Amino acid sequence: MFKKLRNRIIIITMTVTTAILVVAGSSVMIFSSTIRPEPKQFSNPAFFGNPDSGQSNLPDRYSDQELNEFIKSDRKEGNTRLLVTLLSVGIIVEIIVFIITYYLSEKIVAPVKDSYDKQKIFIANASHELKTPLAVIEANIEALDVDKENEAWKNNIETEITHANKLVLDLLQLAKMDAGSIKSAPLEQVDLSATIKERINIFSAKFSGKITFKKEISDTSYTLPKQDFLQILDILLDNATKYGDKKILITLKQKELIVTNDGVVVEKENLEKIFDRFYQTDKTKEGSGLGLAIAKAIAEQNNWQIYCESGKNTTNFIVHF
Repeated sequence: MFKKLRNRIIIITMTVTTAILVVAGSSVMIFSSTIRPEPKQFSNPAFFGNPDSGQSNLPDRYSDQELNEFIKSDRKEGNTRLLVTLLSVGIIVEIIVFIITYYLSEKIVAPVKDSYDKQKIFIANASHELKTPLAVIEANIEALDVDKENEAWKNNIETEITHANKLVLDLLQLAKMDAGSIKSAPLEQVDLSATIKERINIFSAKFSGKITFKKEISDTSYTLPKQDFLQILDILLDNATKYGDKKILITLKQKELIVTNDGVVVEKENLEKIFDRFYQTDKTKEGSGLGLAIAKAIAEQNNWQIYCESGKNTTNFIVHF
């Protein structure tokens, strides 16, 4: 992430520098060509001397045509030398600017990276420390023998503990992925059509609308990390059931998965933010805002692409694997 930020700073700086050099160099070339006199001006007797008076600044052996040819050649040679000089200066300036920008970009990014690394360490440590007490609380709640009058209270506690456990596990997974300690799942031969249908059966129970599946390829057998694919699919289906209204459509194309819902429309300015950690388009919905961030991290880990497109009535999540 920080390499991308550094590279972006360098690219922007070099682009601006190049544009300035091109404009400046072009201006010098145009100005130079404009102020240089045309060859025909030099054949004016007043300039070279009056041949009738016998006074001339040039030998008699040069004719006007030869003089014009000489001036044209000199002019062309001068323009060539000027162009070479400008290009040489431009290259030197580009190299100097690149070195300075590279050095300064490292200095600019360093404090941000340091702060981000400390944040990752804190999240990892806090999540690890919270995991044990939550497990103990959950075990003790299950062991409690409560009467029917207090059953509702117990159920509420268990529900919230489940949510807290999921949040902690999500944070731990992100922290481990940031640290590079989680590798891609092993490759397996997977029938994606059958796998998707199984997940639809599970998620249909928590969605009041209809979930449908459409495949646009005949052979749905792929070799890929099954667990990673399943986790992304589950995250997208969970997101669709939360924000969908009446319909969810899963489309399988050639190395492409699309999950479409007809619920909340994501504004264009928020499409890039939707995969940020803790970002939620609707704060009233249940969830921590970590699911899509995990999906993106898993996709990037496998060199897949995942992005969101939102239209007038639908929102599409597309995965290229």
